[in-house]
Amino acid sequence: MEEIDVIGHDTSTDEKYRLYASLSFAVLLLGVGVPLWWYTTAVPRVPLPYSGIARLSDLDMRISTRIIVATFARENGELLADEVRAFFADAEVLKVDVDHQVISSNLVSRAYTTHDLEKVAATFDLKVGELLLLEAANLKEDILVGSRRTIYFSKTSGGAELVQILSQWILRDKSLALTKNALAEPTLYSLDEENRRRFPASAAYDVLLTLVNPDPESLKIDWNLPRVIDEYIEPFLEGLSLIANFSIKSQWLYLLPLDVTPKQVPDSSPLGRHYALPENVLPQLVTPLEKKLASQVSLHPCINLVVYTVPCDKAPLHIYTRTGHRSKSASNVEAFLSPRWGGVVISNPPLEVCEEAITKNKETVVVMPEGGTIMGVFLAQLRLLLGIPDANPIKGAALVQLENSKPRDWEFDALLRIRTIEQLTSAKLTLQSLSQLLKEISSIVITETVGNRIKSALDLVERSAELLERGHLVQGFLLSKEAFVTAEAAFTDPSLLALLYFPEDQKYAVYVPLFLPIMIPVLLSLKNIYRYFFEKKVNGDMGKEEETLVEDSEKIKKNEENVKLKTG
Repeated sequence: MEEIDVIGHDTSTDEKYRLYASLSFAVLLLGVGVPLWWYTTAVPRVPLPYSGIARLSDLDMRISTRIIVATFARENGELLADEVRAFFADAEVLKVDVDHQVISSNLVSRAYTTHDLEKVAATFDLKVGELLLLEAANLKEDILVGSRRTIYFSKTSGGAELVQILSQWILRDKSLALTKNALAEPTLYSLDEENRRRFPASAAYDVLLTLVNPDPESLKIDWNLPRVIDEYIEPFLEGLSLIANFSIKSQWLYLLPLDVTPKQVPDSSPLGRHYALPENVLPQLVTPLEKKLASQVSLHPCINLVVYTVPCDKAPLHIYTRTGHRSKSASNVEAFLSPRWGGVVISNPPLEVCEEAITKNKETVVVMPEGGTIMGVFLAQLRLLLGIPDANPIKGAALVQLENSKPRDWEFDALLRIRTIEQLTSAKLTLQSLSQLLKEISSIVITETVGNRIKSALDLVERSAELLERGHLVQGFLLSKEAFVTAEAAFTDPSLLALLYFPEDQKYAVYVPLFLPIMIPVLLSLKNIYRYFFEKKVNGDMGKEEETLVEDSEKIKKNEENVKLKTG
């Protein structure tokens, strides 16, 4: 029967209500509240292809290059093809495929000029990145490297010379391997002069041309800067538009003197002296220029081209080498280059102009710089800064002179290979570094945007490597460029820093004081719930056992009585 207190309340019913209330609080807090809190406070992290990124360490980046050897005799052509194939068999990055063709001597018998030879070479179907070794009969040199994708050689040329030209000038297999290894393992490999000088890979560059006039009161410059840019710089950069986007800017700076004092040296010139600028102080000129150039107004790397015009009271100004000799310059132009920064040209005014100004006591002189010479120096510096090195002399070999400021076709192909390896290696390393970082720090947010960029960059790297393996240089380069940009965008995404300042220990330090006062009574009520159900079950079991014992005892008594009756 149910227990009733003295007032008349049913105590068992109140106990059930308290039990149901405790159960509802526990279910709401533990079953709904805790999971909801855990879900809302968890760091959003989309799944990433960690295994695919780890496999990039085994990615073999090989650039397939097709070379056609065209000769008059089959034996000579097969011998040259075997020598080329054997030399590049162990190349780390390049995968050279050599074909041999036999041509008629009549094809080049009437080709006496470079223009005629280029017409003959145009009859061969050459794609970007491919090369043609063409035997010619009317060459002044043993080997002539054309402006397109052809090397002309005479019958007496040997395979060793051709291989040397291919390796050092055109394919640059050692530079490719060093670029790849130095990026991947900088502690084991050191960059050569070419890599230290070349600007790092980027999707866009700013070219800033600056004319510096330190004394505008005594020196006035008559120079149409936009015209010379359109005439010289624009065509060269248009030839490299596939490599990156170039933005050309120009500015004039006044009242910016040299940060060093040149030494006056007597000579036999009409002015009776000139000024010497030691080569070891040239780096000191870059620092004050950098402060005034405003070259950091863009996020893209800036290539600085500076023309420093010398006033007559400090002219002529010449650069002296470390050995104490004056630099060899046939014009009024002196120049030097700063790796990964730009170039500086020192433009001296004509001696007769300064002599006339001194004789007639003129306060102001008007000078027109040697535009063609200055722009020629800038183009040479741009080639070096962007990754087109000068060809070291090779005995018996010559280069066809450039018809315009645009780079040669094989120079463009070599730059494509260098940039492709640089961008692919950089994208691979960026993805691996980002993957390791996201694994180690669990509080970094990984949004859908970052996750999609990482997956896209991984896919682009793999597809680019596949296309390069099949010999598609342009398509492989474009995908490597996109992979490089996408990986950099993922690595520098601002959302990655959203919760770095709020680690796990701080999160619990904030939420525990809020939830602990609520959790204590709920946890205590769980104990009461457990006791209620457990004790009820135990009491019920004990009651059944007592009933069983009573029934058994009654049966025993009855059995004893029956036995007594029978015996009596």
